[in-house]
Amino acid sequence: MTLYDYLRELDRPEYSSENPLEAYADRVGTSAGYLRVHVLKARKAASLRYMRKLAEASEGNVSLPEVLMHYGVTAEELNKKAA
Repeated sequence: MTLYDYLRELDRPEYSSENPLEAYADRVGTSAGYLRVHVLKARKAASLRYMRKLAEASEGNVSLPEVLMHYGVTAEELNKKAA
């Protein structure tokens, strides 16, 4: 699953209790608003440490390579072997 799809799936304001996006934001250590504005559209560069948090907090729904690709790292770059 892509990070974009995962975030859109979580952002369900119709829930009577806590929005699942809020719970994910708590696990990442940020706010749902930050996820909506900066992460969903990848408008701001993120550190590798933060990208790892995004992947880990998804509890297996989004892998680190998928998060990296969300931020513009191509599949070819991920598959390159270190020289």
